[in-house]
Amino acid sequence: MALLTKNTSNIPLFGPIWNLIVTVLGLIMNAIYVFLDRIGIPNIGLAIILFTLVTRILLFPTSLKQQKSSRMMQVMQPEIKAIQEKYKNKSDNASMMAQQTEMKAVYEKYGTSMTSGCLPLVLQLPIIFALYRIIMNIPAYVPSVRVIYEKVCSSIGGADAASKLVEFANSNDLTSTLKLLHNLGQSDPTKYSADAVQNFIIDFLYRLNPAQWLKLSESFPQASSVIEGAALKAQHINSFLGLNLSTAPSSYGLRPTIYWLIPILAGLTQWASTILMQKQNMAAADGSDQSAQMMKSMNIMMPLMSVYFCFSFASGIGLYWIASSLFMLIQQLALNWFFGKKTNEELIQESMAKANARRAKKGLPPIDERAVEQKIQSMQAKMDHAEKSRMETIAKQNVRTKESTEYYNQNAKEGSLASKANMVRLYNEKNEKKKD
Repeated sequence: MALLTKNTSNIPLFGPIWNLIVTVLGLIMNAIYVFLDRIGIPNIGLAIILFTLVTRILLFPTSLKQQKSSRMMQVMQPEIKAIQEKYKNKSDNASMMAQQTEMKAVYEKYGTSMTSGCLPLVLQLPIIFALYRIIMNIPAYVPSVRVIYEKVCSSIGGADAASKLVEFANSNDLTSTLKLLHNLGQSDPTKYSADAVQNFIIDFLYRLNPAQWLKLSESFPQASSVIEGAALKAQHINSFLGLNLSTAPSSYGLRPTIYWLIPILAGLTQWASTILMQKQNMAAADGSDQSAQMMKSMNIMMPLMSVYFCFSFASGIGLYWIASSLFMLIQQLALNWFFGKKTNEELIQESMAKANARRAKKGLPPIDERAVEQKIQSMQAKMDHAEKSRMETIAKQNVRTKESTEYYNQNAKEGSLASKANMVRLYNEKNEKKKD
């Protein structure tokens, strides 16, 4: 059966990479759940926490590289800022190229590159997005969970029950879920196969909370025993610290409930993690720097986004968000402690050693700091010479303009009709002399 509940992509180049990431992470989630099931605690909440821990460990090398790059930026920042200040009001192509070349030379001098800070984040993004898709569609990746909902789907009539489930959803405030699941394939029945519709139904059932399971049993009395049995199993595997992870805090409206703890804790842990992470990075820019202002905005926006998403989606997503933030908090404390012990000179030496090792593999000589410095000085001398030539040209032009103005305005008040007539006369005389 084609599991359309799995999040796949057909986009050239990106699609195969995305599908590989989702498949590998799905196998990890399944392995964790199977392990918990074998030791007698089949619980999605624990599986999500362990899954989050494993993925944070897998992403740790990129976090380490990003933190090191941020620390190196602190060391290079004075020289980078000096270059930016030198070309601040110059937008011509030559100046922009010179600025780029000088900045590249500075990065080379310290054994790093202009993309070293961005690359780890770019590598993390598809993995982070894939994590959400797996947690939102656990039955697609964990067969032992999927079978619970497959039995219900079969007992109510399989794909043929889709239209009745749409009516059930519309009468139980589940219209947003229907939109996510293409209206269970009923908007365009010719577009989706029976297997595809069945997968939509399984995804739909996975999102039901205990109260909605009870109403479902009333809507399908012929399958009430199967539905009630599945509801008990679903409640058992989704129960975590008294909360049902399939229930969204927003399902109770704006009435405060214990489920509000999920978005509140998500916001607080996200805020603490962001503050700690940026505390290490803020030294790389002063308060007037644009990046520093952006960091301050992120301190506010990220926690608020966490609260909103964790309030709107099932509590399982919120649990992942909290666990992820807590693990990031612990990781950042460890990274801050690790890099706090290292001096700038030690970091530079390590960076230079790695850069030279990479150059050696390519058959290139080691980085010569003096040569790089001379290169920067040579570029500076060329720019100074070009600027001096430009100013001399402007000065000569100003002298010629002044002499011409004085010639045409002689013996008359400036701006008067006489001066203008005099200018015309002198101009004609000047041209006649040239002809002679």
